[in-house]
Amino acid sequence: MLRQQGHDPDRVGSPEAAWPVFRAFLAMDLDGLETSEGTDADGFAISWGRYSWNDDLPSLSFERYMAVDVPADWTETEWYQPEYWRLDLDMIFADSPAFSDIDKLNTQDSGIYYERSRPAMETALREALWEIEQHPTLRALWTSTPMRSTIDLERND
Repeated sequence: MLRQQGHDPDRVGSPEAAWPVFRAFLAMDLDGLETSEGTDADGFAISWGRYSWNDDLPSLSFERYMAVDVPADWTETEWYQPEYWRLDLDMIFADSPAFSDIDKLNTQDSGIYYERSRPAMETALREALWEIEQHPTLRALWTSTPMRSTIDLERND
């Protein structure tokens, strides 16, 4: 989807430029997700900070959380749990004085939103962006060009 919109997945232009693509990805219904009532089967978050796996450089990530229904692979007979997966677009930035306090903010993510109906999803997206807008460091990251970006899919159980 990023390539279709003219972005290089290995070096997106900015979080702001990648955001419309992420929103479109969130709007897509995915087959194979857990459908049991009350299951957090499909959600998203925005996270930020400095992490060892990113060389302790400032980073900002768009994340989609999915509970995949795989009953054929489940061996337990008394209970069932779907597989939990996370797809991330990680954007890693060069160190800069403008990002110096990214690991000292009062929170390191927007929280995970599982709302799927259109009005609730729009509200959740606005709330996630509101969190970005509250911190000068995150506002600076939002419009900055990352040194690199990666897309990762990994088990999250």
